[in-house]
Order: sequence, then C-alpha cells, then structure tokens
Amino acid sequence: MNLFRLLILFIFVSFISACGLKQDVKTSEIQKIKKVAVILYTVPEQIVRRSSPTDPADSGLLGMMAGIAEGNVGLNAANTAHKTFTETLNKQSLSFQVVSQSEMMSNQAFKALYVPPKPKPAAKESDGVMGFLGNMLMSTVTPPPEMQGIAPTHMMQFGLTVFASGSALTGKPGELAYIQKAIEALKVDAAILINDSGFSYSCEICIGDSGAASTGSAFTATMVTRSGNVILNMQEWFATTDAQAVMYAGIVNPLQQTSLFEEHGRRMAVVMADALKESMGKK
Repeated sequence: MNLFRLLILFIFVSFISACGLKQDVKTSEIQKIKKVAVILYTVPEQIVRRSSPTDPADSGLLGMMAGIAEGNVGLNAANTAHKTFTETLNKQSLSFQVVSQSEMMSNQAFKALYVPPKPKPAAKESDGVMGFLGNMLMSTVTPPPEMQGIAPTHMMQFGLTVFASGSALTGKPGELAYIQKAIEALKVDAAILINDSGFSYSCEICIGDSGAASTGSAFTATMVTRSGNVILNMQEWFATTDAQAVMYAGIVNPLQQTSLFEEHGRRMAVVMADALKESMGKK
C-alpha cells in the first residue's frame, strides 16, 4: 500500500471517527420482518480507480480511457455483486430471510415491473474527429459514466445517491411506486435498497495506478416496509476485500474483474449484517 493511499485512508478514518456513520435502525419494526428482497442495487455505470471509496470519482481522463479499454463494467459489477450480496446476507443469522437473485429473476410479476432506460444517442461515424471532440466536451458538462447509476439486469434504478445523505432513496418520480409493486410481486414483508455510489477499484500495492487491485465501497442501505415506512437507513464502507487482481495504468485485468465483484458483494453483506446486529444489540 503506497504512502499516499495510507494518508488518504488515515484522513478518511479520522473523519469518520469524528463524525460517525449515520445509522437509523428501528429495531422493533425490523424484528417483525420475516422476508426481504434486495430490489434496488445501484452501482456506478463505470467502475474506476479511486483514492478512497468516499471520494467523488476523481479519474478524469484516466476513467474515460479505462471505459474505452474495458467497456462499461458496471453492469457486470451490479449483476455479480447483487448475487453474492443476497446469498451472503441470507447466511448472516439475521432475523429475516433474503430472497436470492435467481428467485427474483424467476418471478415474472417482478420482472414485468422493469422499464428499460431510453437508449443513449449513438455516435455517428461521419462525425469523425469533430464528433469525438464534441463527445469529450459534453463529458465536461454531463455526469461521467462513473457518476451515473446502473442496476442488475431486469432491475430498475433511479440513480446514485450521495453517500453523505445516509439513505439509498433518491426521491425521484416512480421510485416509491416501484418499491411497493416489487414488494407485492415478490410477496415479501420489506425491500432492501442498496446504493453503492463508492463502488470503485482500490490499489493495495501500487506504483502510480499499477499494481494489485481490489474494490472498495461507500454504500447506503435502506429498508422499506409494505406500508411504505422506512425502518432502516445505514451508511457503511470498506476500503478493500480479500480478492485481488492485476491493475495496469488504472485498468484491471478483465479476466479477473468478476472475482473482484463477487468478493465485493460478500464483503458488503458481512459489513452490513455486522453493523445491523450491533445496532440491534445482538453483537
């Protein structure tokens, strides 16, 4: 781990220790919940290297070039991490059962709630160099891919929230209606919403942006009941996981990305479960 990253991590840990993470846990209400589904799981459209998962995406041109080299890997990150997150959370001896991704995707009523996003305008070959320059100019006034949200296949997303908000709810039109319909379709008592705006590559042993990569997270978790009541809001984060991959110039080996994302979901589930148990006085 290089000295700069250690310094950033020290500053962040000191800040968190001073300010504390937001935890709003209605224990008596959560104890009534028997079955939940993770129906919103939003991550950045492009997973990029960050000094800390709580930093705004600071990749700039590097992030854009990584997107060109790797493709927008956010969909793979969302699909993979959501699967291992739900599986692992269900094994954490919590008071409720967690519906698996496969069970959610086999529920046709739930899948029917999905509305595909409007396609982005495609670049024209005839635009040539001017078109490329125009796209670069537009990228300076519109959110870059790493700041836009993406969800697992056939699941809705309403954008990324700011980590400091302490909630996974965006407040956008249609969000609450989708949550209620999803709860009914899946026949669960409540929905868990995850907004991992800090899903990013971290570099554990690096020279510049090359070395051994892992992933970090700064996520908010919210639980909403059938009646629309919010009974959990939680902020949590982690800097790395136990998985590693080769990173060169900020670009992670594509053959190793999935294993990083699998471990990301597992780590997130353990972090969330431990925090929830502590808040409910069970640790």
